[in-house]
Amino acid sequence: MLYVLVFPIVVIAVVLIYLALQSGDIAVRRSTVIRCAPEVAFDLVRDLRSWPDWSPWLLHEPDAVLTFSDAAAAERGWYAWDGKLIGAGRITQVALHPLERIEQRIEFKRPFKLTAAVSWEFAAIEEDGAPATRVYWLMRGRMPFLMRFIAPTMSGLIGKDFELGLVRLRARLEPGAPRLDLRFPGVAELPAQNAWTIPFDGGKADIKPAMQEGFDRLLRAAAERGIEPVGAPFAAYHMGDPKSGRLRCDMALPVPAGADPGEFAGKFFVGGPCQVTEVHGSYDFMELAWHAAMGHLRLSKRQWDRFRPALEVYERGPDQAASDDQLVTRICMPTKG
Repeated sequence: MLYVLVFPIVVIAVVLIYLALQSGDIAVRRSTVIRCAPEVAFDLVRDLRSWPDWSPWLLHEPDAVLTFSDAAAAERGWYAWDGKLIGAGRITQVALHPLERIEQRIEFKRPFKLTAAVSWEFAAIEEDGAPATRVYWLMRGRMPFLMRFIAPTMSGLIGKDFELGLVRLRARLEPGAPRLDLRFPGVAELPAQNAWTIPFDGGKADIKPAMQEGFDRLLRAAAERGIEPVGAPFAAYHMGDPKSGRLRCDMALPVPAGADPGEFAGKFFVGGPCQVTEVHGSYDFMELAWHAAMGHLRLSKRQWDRFRPALEVYERGPDQAASDDQLVTRICMPTKG
């Protein structure tokens, strides 16, 4: 009986000691170079009413309720958000140091409480002989005591959010800069598909040339054999390791049932429900697009069906797009139920 009483106390004590040993600190710092004057970047960032156009968080829920103070671009100006997916919180301008630095405070109220210091720095530089600005986005805070153990994970996730936001900010400020637009139309039913496939197992640095060669082979073979594809080419991802950067996937071309695969592997991909993320922009941004797709899955509280591969469907590829900005890709995350 004594053991039954003591054991839970010991477990709780061990957990509390473990949490006490964790710093819980969040520290994020990301930057990008934008071909514009520092004052242009400074003025857009301090104008909180511009944030819905490039924020990495608000794109997940365009219908979230936003509230702005009367002077949102001035010191003590603020904006607040309240949504079903992105929770609720507020960003306040703490101090403005014209053309050099912006200090802000971000307060998360839901789904958890956290207050952190956010700052922006703007440094005039030259890039390829042209005037430009290096923009830094920084955040420092500490997770609540009971959530200290996820601080390293949160730092990584917020860092990727910052990278996504900076790409979208640059597109707003720099004429001709590559764009990345993301849309989340919801859950769709993915049909079952027969496909010719070429496997890939390697690092992120190798996948782009491998895919260019692989899909060229698949499309060329279909044309030579008089086979009409029954859908857009896609990559079916079976494994992705963020730490090592290793990826394992199939490059796939949907074909009619019974079409002889020849030198390729013929595979059948089962259908089912999937969360769709529409990606408009360069393949160079696909890692950020996948980060956003996974984030939306978490925000939507949908369960990932790991028994089916996640698909990257090339709805409008390089042969149909006049520029990278016109490329259209769908990320299909398999979901349960």
